[in-house]
Amino acid sequence: MRKPFLVALSAFVVLGVGGYFGLTAYVNHVARSEVDSALGTLRAGGVEASVGTVTYDLFAGRFELTNLSLVGPVQGALKIGSLVANGVAQRGADRVFAQAVELGDVTLSPPLLIGAPNISQYRAPRVAITALEFPTQAPVDGSPPQIALDFFRGITAERIDIPASTGTGAVGAGDARVTSEETNGDIRLEGLAKGRFATVDAAPSRFTIAGPSGGTGQGSIGRVAIKGFDVAGMMILLDSELRQANDQFITIHDSVAMEDYQITMEGGIAQRIARLSMKDVAIRPAAIPVDELLQAREQLEKIGAAGTEAPPAETAALFRMAAVIYDEGIRIGGLSAEGVEGTAPGGFAFGLGSFTVGAIDGGRMDSFALEKLTGKGPDGKGFQMGRFAIGGLKAGTLMSLLADGSEDPQSVGRWPAPFFNTVESVEIANVVSPTDKGSPLNIDRFALTWTAEPDALPTRISATLRMSGPTALINAGNSAFALVPGQMDRASIAMDFGAAWNEADNSVVVDPAYLEVSDAFSFNAKLTLSAVDDSVFSTEPDEALAGAMEVNLGALDLTVTDAGLYDQKLEAAAKEQGLKPEEVRQLIAGFADLLLAQAVTDRPELGPAVEAFVRFVQKPMGTLALRLTPRHEPLPMLLIVEALNSEDPLGLVDELNVETLPAP
Repeated sequence: MRKPFLVALSAFVVLGVGGYFGLTAYVNHVARSEVDSALGTLRAGGVEASVGTVTYDLFAGRFELTNLSLVGPVQGALKIGSLVANGVAQRGADRVFAQAVELGDVTLSPPLLIGAPNISQYRAPRVAITALEFPTQAPVDGSPPQIALDFFRGITAERIDIPASTGTGAVGAGDARVTSEETNGDIRLEGLAKGRFATVDAAPSRFTIAGPSGGTGQGSIGRVAIKGFDVAGMMILLDSELRQANDQFITIHDSVAMEDYQITMEGGIAQRIARLSMKDVAIRPAAIPVDELLQAREQLEKIGAAGTEAPPAETAALFRMAAVIYDEGIRIGGLSAEGVEGTAPGGFAFGLGSFTVGAIDGGRMDSFALEKLTGKGPDGKGFQMGRFAIGGLKAGTLMSLLADGSEDPQSVGRWPAPFFNTVESVEIANVVSPTDKGSPLNIDRFALTWTAEPDALPTRISATLRMSGPTALINAGNSAFALVPGQMDRASIAMDFGAAWNEADNSVVVDPAYLEVSDAFSFNAKLTLSAVDDSVFSTEPDEALAGAMEVNLGALDLTVTDAGLYDQKLEAAAKEQGLKPEEVRQLIAGFADLLLAQAVTDRPELGPAVEAFVRFVQKPMGTLALRLTPRHEPLPMLLIVEALNSEDPLGLVDELNVETLPAP
């Protein structure tokens, strides 16, 4: 967005008008000496300042000067070819008023932090200021930015009009150099007081970009409307002492709205945003590492010009600066974009109904959501997603993780705790994705939420999934193929999972743990674990694993319901063996009875559970419900895992009590 930055022109223009056609106002007929005195004050602060002719007509209330030039000691410059002020009059003992001020041939090179990233100079043939009022005296102590800020906050103006203006700039060097030009329509700023404009309105503008292959294009921006623009707040960033003295948030914009952004790049890449808006944009100057950012920008431009990649240390430093800004330096009430669409060569196209970002405060982004996402590839097949949302995205934490990954890529993914501390929830809904199996993959809803203390694994987690798709997507060599209803072209899957830690009694309850495949089966479980202390949730892998080794089984309730899968697999096995399905069923039941008979002999109390299991395999479409508890407490989960992975997993039965439960 270029035009909002052009508003900075008004700040420097007004400053030039006020500060240099009379810091101590007009005193009778000595306007020239007063202007020279004002410029001398600025020269003492390191500003290169000069002016051409200066005239003042006391009776007509008319002041004129030509060829005013101001160049900052580090960056920033303002040149005014001509200035004519009419209706000049004293307002009290310490203020001057001008009914109308006309500026001609204005050139502004704003400091990097106020101008657009790729625009270094603005030109305006004419600038008109209505009802300008300013102090007769300005501070003479401090750096040029400090003097300018104090004086600017004392200026008021009813309106500033910039009928037309242009902007030019370049970034990079050599083969990586990118130049930009923009042509702006009418810009109007109203209600200047205490360094803040009440409103800013900008008519549509056009821009062009010229760079390396693929980096040339043109575009346009529709009308821009801003409510509240604190130019003084932005000027604070220009001076280190001012930044350190301002440790509270300053609202720069109450709201910003932009219409109809369009860009077309060479080769056929195009993008359009119908409307973009944000609100309550605030900065905390003391927390923004301005000097470091400017140094990083300069270094990255050198790297780009050399055609090399940034060293990991440089990239990591940039990410860490971004983390600090997110965590401590900015606050935004919300942001949204509507009607986003784009195309790319080869027949690629995408669309997005809306993109919204919730409040950003303390480095935490309340929500991040994409609505009505569509895409199309060269084959004409379309992809749809009704909603993709992330809740509680900690942008500062994410930047820190990216910094760590830049320095040590192998550290990424070693342990999941950092991920859980970056995001609080993920949601996907109404996905329709094409497949090569004749019908699409549908995800009606996927939701995952969790709660975690800072720098810890989640102590509460919940997940749900509802999806459907062609069964042919599961390869016969995949172990999951055994759970797929082979006689059905499509299947639906439902899954729910929940787990919570009770700190008071150091227990975890997993409930529900539910999985259902249509026309196949359903599985439901409730698991209770004991001796779960807070070390299990540590971000340190060794500590978490040591804590997990102390966890014991409390109880496990299992319910399995056959919904047709057993019959289907029996028929497939019978066909392969040249038998009848009923014969295969009886073989399985007999084998199960024989296998478990010894267990019943040794432990008669297992009889009801064994009988229930045999009945389940003898009769399709049945339900098996069992409860497993430790025979001797404690029963470590580590022992259970080792037994299940041993050559004799049924030996685990000796450690368990197994009883039947009423079928649901």
